[in-house]
Amino acid sequence: MWKPPLLALLLLSPAPPAGGGGRDALMDEIERKVVLPDGARPLRDYGRNYALAGRGIVRGTYLLPLPPRDPASGCAVMLPDLTSRPCTRKEVRQSVAAEAALTAAQTRAGTRRWFDDPRRLPRIFDGGCAQVTVEYDVAAHHVLAVACNGDA
Repeated sequence: MWKPPLLALLLLSPAPPAGGGGRDALMDEIERKVVLPDGARPLRDYGRNYALAGRGIVRGTYLLPLPPRDPASGCAVMLPDLTSRPCTRKEVRQSVAAEAALTAAQTRAGTRRWFDDPRRLPRIFDGGCAQVTVEYDVAAHHVLAVACNGDA
């Protein structure tokens, strides 16, 4: 069975796109000031997600959208004894549906979204600079932290 190239990907439904100019202006300000870490791709390559994380801190997760799956890669199910078997037709349909949902839930490269709850920010575990996390102090107008995820 096809698996994303990352250990895990949590994509949760976002809040409606940011309304008004306040959030847009804040995202603009952050993006003017943030310097991505060594190993990161250019800002335009990331889907950028933001939420107020409490006490005047904005958390951002910048994610590289996953590339579409190569249909020629096939589908296999890993068994408990570490062997595999081909997917059934039902499993193939489920895999295709899951991939479509994953693709639809991603923030496209070069775009950004505001989430009302920081726990709903999309994120990955592992993946190196496929995810960059940003912390920004709104009152001080200062980037507090910028880091790529670790690698397993």
